[in-house]
Amino acid sequence: MFMRCSMMLSQTQTQMETLYERLEAIGLPEKFIREQALPNWWDEEFEDTPGAVVEAAAYISRRLNLDINSLLEPQAAPTFKRSCVARFKTKQGIVVNELLITHCIAARIAEMAAYACTTQFKLVSDSAFVIRNKILSDREFVDLEGLLNFCWSCGIPVVHFDRYPKSQDKFDGMVASFDHRPVIVISLNRCSRAWLAFILAHELGHIIKGHASNTILIDEKVLLENPDIEEVEANQFAVELLLGKPDIGYNFPAYLTGEGMADYARKISVRDRVDSGAVVLNNAWNKAIRVATSKEERIIWATANKSLKIIEGDADAPSYINIYAQQYLDLDKLDVDSQDYLELAIME
Repeated sequence: MFMRCSMMLSQTQTQMETLYERLEAIGLPEKFIREQALPNWWDEEFEDTPGAVVEAAAYISRRLNLDINSLLEPQAAPTFKRSCVARFKTKQGIVVNELLITHCIAARIAEMAAYACTTQFKLVSDSAFVIRNKILSDREFVDLEGLLNFCWSCGIPVVHFDRYPKSQDKFDGMVASFDHRPVIVISLNRCSRAWLAFILAHELGHIIKGHASNTILIDEKVLLENPDIEEVEANQFAVELLLGKPDIGYNFPAYLTGEGMADYARKISVRDRVDSGAVVLNNAWNKAIRVATSKEERIIWATANKSLKIIEGDADAPSYINIYAQQYLDLDKLDVDSQDYLELAIME
């Protein structure tokens, strides 16, 4: 009897080791699985018990959007669920498969946020001009806070999520739709509120323009010079929403330092009712696409980032976005493990 129990434990251990190895082979390291895909009470001792592999597979499948049958088949490579099919907007040189893991994990976060949102989804307009004026009805300018208030009031959850395996390529933003509700996931890991406000406005543009109806749309990198027609439309929407005109291009004097640029942007902010950080970014983008060398471009962005630091101070835009999520999401609408995982993902 003792020998049979020992054999069962040994077999269970081997199965768990094999499962970790198979997951690592597709880009999901054991450390990541333990920290993100298994509940916080899970430990190595539990892995010695009969049934541990099946229970582990169930948690990993739910949290990471993996097909459970592929996890339980020892000879099969783990695969993601078919619901993870997406459309990608990538820059040249990026292979879509390199974003597979990150977008499938983010899609699960979006799905949970969709079902935990209590506000009915309803868009007030398809016009950037109208939406801008609505936000300006009780604010001086359109900024990250104003955009978050608007999205959540329309029943569009917005979360920041970047807990991916370190080796995987990341993306700037994503729009996913679950049960006819769009969700925006921002993964760009910048502290600047102006930067993430532009990403949010861009993704909102995809929703408004109907680019992401009942699908998942991934923006690997949001670039103003992207010639893709949907990206052009989303960028124009974002610029008009933030700055008042879809083709506006601020052009600061070239001699300005970071401090001078911050002062200049603050004056424009008061004059045009626009966020000074958004003005700095717009100026930098318009200058960067016109320079001849990468060195000149680096100088432009270094000065702009210094100016943003002066304007925004110790901003923490990712945390700010998720504070809103904490206020608006009703976790009681989710099962216990989904509650735990969503808290781990966006509420710590």
